[in-house]
Amino acid sequence: MAFKPSLRNVVSQLQAEGVLPVDAEVQARAALATRLESTTGMPWFVRVLTGFGAWLASLFLIAFLSLGVVVGKEVGAIILGLLLTGGAAFLRHRGNNVFLTQLALSIGLAGQGLFIGGVGVLVDSTEATALATVLLQTVLLFLYPDAIQRFLSSLFASLALLILLRLWGLGLLVDVTLVGLTVLAHLLFLQQGRLQAGRWSEVVMPAAFGLVTTLFSALLMRSWFHDFYKGLFREGSAELPPGVLTLGLAVVTLYSAWRVLEELGVEAGGPAGVTTFVALALLALLTLQTPGVIAAAGVLLLGFHRRSVVLLGMAVVFILTFGVGYYYDLQLTLLAKSLALLGSGLLLLGLRLFTLRRFPAAEEVR
Repeated sequence: MAFKPSLRNVVSQLQAEGVLPVDAEVQARAALATRLESTTGMPWFVRVLTGFGAWLASLFLIAFLSLGVVVGKEVGAIILGLLLTGGAAFLRHRGNNVFLTQLALSIGLAGQGLFIGGVGVLVDSTEATALATVLLQTVLLFLYPDAIQRFLSSLFASLALLILLRLWGLGLLVDVTLVGLTVLAHLLFLQQGRLQAGRWSEVVMPAAFGLVTTLFSALLMRSWFHDFYKGLFREGSAELPPGVLTLGLAVVTLYSAWRVLEELGVEAGGPAGVTTFVALALLALLTLQTPGVIAAAGVLLLGFHRRSVVLLGMAVVFILTFGVGYYYDLQLTLLAKSLALLGSGLLLLGLRLFTLRRFPAAEEVR
């Protein structure tokens, strides 16, 4: 894993290069202390209780409004849902304390539920409900200034888009769109520094994590609940074979690996680059029937590159989940599966030994 330098090391290096004046360390430490004080001034249990109080208060308010206004009135539910969602966005813009943010988030989610549910009951169409979800969540992604809401908006909008395409009977387009969403997620992480310096800097990471969650959710449904997943398609609708989807996701992962090597200053055609590409290609070919394995490997690569603990945790959990699915999908006897696991384990150990001997800098821990 890449070494994370301390504030002292960074400032000292910049001072040695003449980029920062000598007294810049004092200013940097003061700024860091101010930021830490602002984020840790309230104990965690007080934050939890404050957030719980906000959610409880909003639930009572929503229950009262629902019983008195929108029971059996779909148009009223739609209007009230939009008012609550807009009011939550306005409230969130007005302050940044824990109670206010949690109150606005809970009210906003309830408003979104009322709006989407009202549309679904009014038009009696699953397609219209999915389309309304995509439109509403896309607007909230850019207008609602909250990381949690933006993550949820990215997740709900992308999932609703896949469901909408599936309900329209465009099975092939669903898988193509899933690969496209994967490309977008990888680009957001690869271009994180540049994008976060732009106008929509606060949208980048919530949207990226939402797209990764969508990817894993869709692949989990396809791998573990395929009968239910296929039942969502219209009769006669086709879907891409698992092998084709795996190859598409493998291309995205190989591209990300190339960009990471380029950013690290490692020659793609050198020993390290060739070893990386061959290992990823072999992984994709060995797990053609389980697209989630190469997808999780790509997310694992991004997690190490961006030193994101959350991304690494998600990748590890899902690579184990899809690995179990791959094991049970093998059309082999238990003895053959055991030998396959033994052989793959020895292969990975051999690859590790080769990597450490061929690239000794990889085993240095600093």
